[in-house]
Amino acid sequence: MAVNDESASMSPRARVFMALAFFFFGGFLFAFVLDWIPSKHVAPLWVIAAAAMMFSLGGAMILLIENERMAWLRNLVSWLFVVCLAIPFNWVAFGAGERQFSSSSSFLGITTGGASGEIEGRVAFGFFAVLMDLMVVLVPLRLLKNRKQE
Repeated sequence: MAVNDESASMSPRARVFMALAFFFFGGFLFAFVLDWIPSKHVAPLWVIAAAAMMFSLGGAMILLIENERMAWLRNLVSWLFVVCLAIPFNWVAFGAGERQFSSSSSFLGITTGGASGEIEGRVAFGFFAVLMDLMVVLVPLRLLKNRKQE
């Protein structure tokens, strides 16, 4: 049975509620950056600010998702979202300092876990960081290429 596109979309009220939830979590993280909530920071403040921006941009994307007249703004916000998502991955993979990683695996209901080495963790994060960096560079180039062809 095919799902009707209209029945799968969110109502305007639900979109606003979800956007407010994302804005709330972004604001909560910004409170740490602005030291309104004192804490010991494990990550640099600029990494926490990138995570806060990611939530805020996610809220903006929810509000812009069905607005075709603002497609250019939705594309820009989506690109900035990926930039903010790439920042923590790049910091974990390539930033200075020691990192601690853990790993777990499950098979037939049996779960094992433990600490994994720093090199393995940095390689895993580095792989995804490079993929996101490629998206950050190549997506705008593709959009420009498509725009010139129109």
